[in-house]
Amino acid sequence: MGRLAEWRRIARAHPAVVDALLAAALFVAGLLPVNPPGAPLTLAAVLLAAIGSGALAVRRRHPLPVLALTTVSVLLAQLAGVARGPMVLTVAIAAYTVATRADRRTAAVAGLVGALAVGAAAITTLGVAGLDPAVVVLLLWFGVAVAVGDAVRSRRAYVAVREERGRRAERIRAEEALRRVAEEPTEPAPSLNRLDALVEGFSAGQPVRWTVAGQPRPLPTEVDVAAYQIIQESLTNARRHAPGAAVAVRLRYDPDGVAIEVRDTGAEPSPSPSPSPSPSPSPSPSAGLGLPGLRERAEAVGGTFTAGPRPNGGWSVRAELPAAEEQAE
Repeated sequence: MGRLAEWRRIARAHPAVVDALLAAALFVAGLLPVNPPGAPLTLAAVLLAAIGSGALAVRRRHPLPVLALTTVSVLLAQLAGVARGPMVLTVAIAAYTVATRADRRTAAVAGLVGALAVGAAAITTLGVAGLDPAVVVLLLWFGVAVAVGDAVRSRRAYVAVREERGRRAERIRAEEALRRVAEEPTEPAPSLNRLDALVEGFSAGQPVRWTVAGQPRPLPTEVDVAAYQIIQESLTNARRHAPGAAVAVRLRYDPDGVAIEVRDTGAEPSPSPSPSPSPSPSPSPSAGLGLPGLRERAEAVGGTFTAGPRPNGGWSVRAELPAAEEQAE
């Protein structure tokens, strides 16, 4: 299998050489004394064999003219009584080539015309009936050649479509990656400087109040990003688990760092047909949903993090992140 695959690779890389070798092989075969036995090897036989087989050297570039030329050369050889069996192969190969290059209708019509012409000439010169086995086999050669060529063409078209889809998908993925990268040089980085925009975005569906204590100052980048993301995810959890509840955000700048507190008043109790002894407490973020990530963000910069229910209902998140004034960049 490995050697066969290597030969196929070489043949695909050098199609002109393959066609020239095929033409030479069929020319030699057309001169052999076979079918009919004893057919004279005349100058006309040599010339017609050379024309028919030689045309195959350009069969890929000119499939229809090559089919016409090979058909005419075989017809002349039949009428002159110098036709030899292997010469018919040139027409079958030409018909196969047309089927691999042209559309199905063109290939069928061209193959049928060639088959009928060669078959009629065979009936005339051999003096046999139309359904003579020799004539039937001759026609079958053309049918098989066209059918195989059409199958090869269909397979090539299928592979080409698959490859084009693959290239298109790869191009789309590359363009999408470039678009995402472009959106990330254009999107502002998380920072407490954008806290007002963050709160405003959440205030659309939930009352959010925020205050800042102390003297705001630039923070180290990792602390600035961590503080922003803790507030962002705390607001997200409040919207998810206590929709409609009032939320308060408090940010305090201290000499040693920043303190963050995000608290909500808790979700409204669900109406119940039977009296309830006491209002249900605000649900926690589903067994700490999102809390591990918040804690990791705080601890990654050397800070602390706590979260839990408030005594009067609701939920509270607190974080303290170190950022001494002399560390600010």
